[in-house]
Amino acid sequence: MRPRSSVAQAPVDNGKKPRRPPKKRVRASDVDGNQQNVEVVKSGARRAKWQPRPGKLAALMNLPMDVLFEVFGHLNPLDILRLARTTKEFRRVLMHRSSMSVWKNARDNVPNMPDCPPFWTEPHYANLAFDPHCHECGAPGVRNVDWRIGRRICTKCSKTCMVDAYHGELVISGLVPSKYGKRGRLLFYRKDVEEVQKNLHVLAGSDGLEAYREERRAFVKEMETQAKALEAWAASQAKDRSDQLEDARRDRKTAIIERLTEIGWGDEIEHIPYTDDLGHHRLVKQPTRLTDRIWNNIKNDMIKYMEEMRARRLERERKALLIARKRTAIGVLRSYKIAHLPFTDIMPEAVDFCSFPEVVEIIGLPTETEVTEASFADVASRMDDLVHSWRTRIHSQLRARVKDNMLFSGKRRARAERVTPDPSYEEYVESLGATLDVKGKKKEVSLPVPDDAEIDQMIPLATTVFRCKTCTPSIGLPGDLSDSEYDDFLDILGGRRSRSIPLFYPKVMGHCCLTRSRTLPWDYFATDDPNFRIDFPMSTRTKWNTHLLQVDEEASKAARTVVEACGEDPLITTATKMDELDPRLACLDCIKWSKHEVNQGEVPVFAWRSAVRALSFDVFDFIASHLFVGSAQDARASP
Repeated sequence: MRPRSSVAQAPVDNGKKPRRPPKKRVRASDVDGNQQNVEVVKSGARRAKWQPRPGKLAALMNLPMDVLFEVFGHLNPLDILRLARTTKEFRRVLMHRSSMSVWKNARDNVPNMPDCPPFWTEPHYANLAFDPHCHECGAPGVRNVDWRIGRRICTKCSKTCMVDAYHGELVISGLVPSKYGKRGRLLFYRKDVEEVQKNLHVLAGSDGLEAYREERRAFVKEMETQAKALEAWAASQAKDRSDQLEDARRDRKTAIIERLTEIGWGDEIEHIPYTDDLGHHRLVKQPTRLTDRIWNNIKNDMIKYMEEMRARRLERERKALLIARKRTAIGVLRSYKIAHLPFTDIMPEAVDFCSFPEVVEIIGLPTETEVTEASFADVASRMDDLVHSWRTRIHSQLRARVKDNMLFSGKRRARAERVTPDPSYEEYVESLGATLDVKGKKKEVSLPVPDDAEIDQMIPLATTVFRCKTCTPSIGLPGDLSDSEYDDFLDILGGRRSRSIPLFYPKVMGHCCLTRSRTLPWDYFATDDPNFRIDFPMSTRTKWNTHLLQVDEEASKAARTVVEACGEDPLITTATKMDELDPRLACLDCIKWSKHEVNQGEVPVFAWRSAVRALSFDVFDFIASHLFVGSAQDARASP
């Protein structure tokens, strides 16, 4: 063996702590006192069983009972109820009859809360009044209490737990608490009904049946009395809670306004309209007290909202400025119209005038520029040319509308399965250079599309009749053939007629529906804008357009018949010429001879426009050869 060195080596410092030797457990010595062998064991070989650390309120149950009850007496009923559900010890103490004073003291902490009804216990009363859980399924968030039946039931469970019709309803309706449901029908709690029915069945034929009925009637009556008081208390509690939340929201809004004012947004807040009020913001209307931490969290969002409010304010001010400038521009148009009275040609409306490029340029000047009536001096000097250009544009729109109608009508006739032969129509088609191709039982008509010059010649003709899609004749009988062009939009008596009043050029250019819209001004500023405001219900001004105009083919055929009956050429006779002739027409087939006088009779007499209306409305079946034509002095025309 190698001899041990007598010199001890110095410990080496390598940065690590020296490892401790394992602990030794000494065995017990034997009878003779000889020490047994020593077993080396690790310190963690046997570890004590883990136990939870006691909570801070663990020693609460060690307090004296009178001290414990004094503490509980400062809580609310819901707190006592939740405390009783935490541990078995609390439940054993609080659910005992000796703890009744705890529940009463807690109930006294609730303002104006009625006493517990005699048929309920204090814990049951607290659970019904404050615990927002369904008594059937335990669903949370059930806010409404059915005090008349003593239950808190969710909407889903009420479909199965409540009954409104059952066998023997009249027998036990006064023995079971009930509430009113939809349509005033009584609803009963199913379990109460089953219990009463079971007791009635058990007591049937015994002396206690009538006593049981009286007991149940007294119970139901007492429950109804208590329910009225409890419902009134619940309503007052809901109102008080609503007031508290409103006060909290108001305080939060005031605090936020103070914070925003400190950083320079005070003047901007004063200009915020009610529609954008700060109280409507999701971060402001919360019923939570504003703290420094909360303000730091919402500060950036509130600044962003205020920047948006500033942009909206500038937009509102810009709109108000443009509206004021439009009023000045409309004054220029009004002066021009007054200077040209009486005028027979169409004049632009305010919307059309304010859309002129020259007017738009002045109205749209920067906000800093002052715009007065003198700013429109150049426009006023050029009004004749501007109005002439506008008339040219709207005539182009009317020409395009007529062309579109002709194309549509030609395609529709080409798709028709059969075209009824009409000699007058065939003559009219031949005059336009069209061809009639007959194939078997079908007849296809191919009308050429005239150019702009030809359409301009067709528009003034008396045979070119327009109709409006929206306006209707005046209220009256189906035979009302007055010449009134009143647009009865709300014809509540006769309803909307199938056909409107025939319109002729040039009067069609000034038809009211071409510059009116049957819509309400939903825009906040539309009612202040003179462009759109009009003293007529459910209407606003619009730019002149022909969207509502159509060429009335039936009325055009009727006008052709009337013009031919007057001995005029329908291809060159204009509506203005027919007005100058002012003929009167009567149907010879409609004469009603007098029974008392010889050679005396009555017959409807029409002006030429009324005759066109009568033909187009199919009130009378005129034939050119059966018409009598005279002057206004020859006959008395119908109004």
